[in-house]
Amino acid sequence: MENYYVIEGEHADPNDIKSIKEDTKNEHGPFSKDKAEDFAKSLIQKNIDNFYHRAWVVDSNNLTI
Repeated sequence: MENYYVIEGEHADPNDIKSIKEDTKNEHGPFSKDKAEDFAKSLIQKNIDNFYHRAWVVDSNNLTI
C-alpha cells in the first residue's frame, strides 16, 4: 500500500505547489489515498476565504517539493 500525505500552506502562486511559503508549510499523514483526499478537501473548505492557501495530496515518492 502506498502512503499519501497532505501538504498545506500559503503559496506565492496558488497554482504551483513549489511556490509554497516554507514558514506556512504543514505536512499531514501518512493516509490512505481516500483519507488523504478527504482531509485535503476539509482543509480547503476550512480556508476557503484565503485565496493563497492550498492543500495538496502527494504520494510518499513525491513528498519533497
